[in-house]
Amino acid sequence: DRYGEEALHEKLREVDEEAANEIHPNNRKRVIRALEYHHQTGDLISRHNEQERQKESPYDASYFVLNDDRQKLYRQIDRRVDLMIEAGLVDEVQALKDMGCTSSMVSMQGLGYKEILAYLDGVLSLDDAIYRIKRDTRHFAKRQLTWFKRERDVRFLNLPDFGGDVSNVLERILEDCAKQGIVLQ
Repeated sequence: DRYGEEALHEKLREVDEEAANEIHPNNRKRVIRALEYHHQTGDLISRHNEQERQKESPYDASYFVLNDDRQKLYRQIDRRVDLMIEAGLVDEVQALKDMGCTSSMVSMQGLGYKEILAYLDGVLSLDDAIYRIKRDTRHFAKRQLTWFKRERDVRFLNLPDFGGDVSNVLERILEDCAKQGIVLQ
């Protein structure tokens, strides 16, 4: 805390330059995890991650990611946040706050919780908190897609290509599995 993220990131660079190049200095949790891994094992997290990527799965599996039009996804996210507010998210966070939960707790850092807690603490207006929940959830959805793109053997299925009909997507998945000889149980 005293020296900041850059100093912490520099410590990582000293022991594992490859990991430092892959992890953003502001991603404090990942920087700390990489340093902890090195401290506890004497090995580099970058080497460990590369070894894990090389491993073959013991499972005969197909890996599908269903994607939709980004604007439609964002509208669904906005609607979901509105429904969460209507369903009592503010009251839920207030109850957690009353039980002693604070913004410093990991459990209160989840999407929606930290923003509503900031509202309850007078840091944000309710409109600003809702705006941030929607914005940050859209960013999270985008990061999820980026993460899936790095995965091996993943097959993207775009819902618009199937006329928006999920049953057509299921049919395609079953066909692909049958072609690969994968038996569904």
